[in-house]
Amino acid sequence: MHDEHLLAGYLSVPRAAREGWPSRWLPEPFISLSRCLTGVDHGPEFWAWHADPAAAARFDGHLLAIGFTRRDAAALVEALRGELDPADAEPLALLLRQAPMPEHAVLRGFEIIGADFGLMDVHSWLCHGYEADAGVHLNQWGLIDTHAQATDLLAWILGLPPEEAPKPAHWTVAAVAELPHSRS
Repeated sequence: MHDEHLLAGYLSVPRAAREGWPSRWLPEPFISLSRCLTGVDHGPEFWAWHADPAAAARFDGHLLAIGFTRRDAAALVEALRGELDPADAEPLALLLRQAPMPEHAVLRGFEIIGADFGLMDVHSWLCHGYEADAGVHLNQWGLIDTHAQATDLLAWILGLPPEEAPKPAHWTVAAVAELPHSRS
């Protein structure tokens, strides 16, 4: 994983509870990068994630490293270039430097996320309830096991008719790895 993915940043997030969630496909609890699902504000002001692990660790929860393949990172930077200057955008700084994922990070899986408002927020494919129709087995953390599975699922989601399509955003696949830090 570490050679294949570039580091985008860090978040400390609590495990999301399935309470009130209509999906029987999700484990209890599960990991998500989306504030919609975790129910807490866990990022820096104006950005979806932190560039510094110490800043992220100040929030309660499990410290996660977020990564992208080189191709997905390049596509994300290009998609957001019209909304913000990548050189001044904290969440893109590590991607532009092509920093590797931390060696001690443990890959938990992959989440399909939609970058919104110039990376001020991210949404999860789970917010749209696609997991029941997708036919994908989620792992014990509520994530997709492989990048290939997540990429295929993203292609399926993006091919849905407009009335079933997700919220307009730059949808991509994020690697989610856990670091040995926890305050929950």
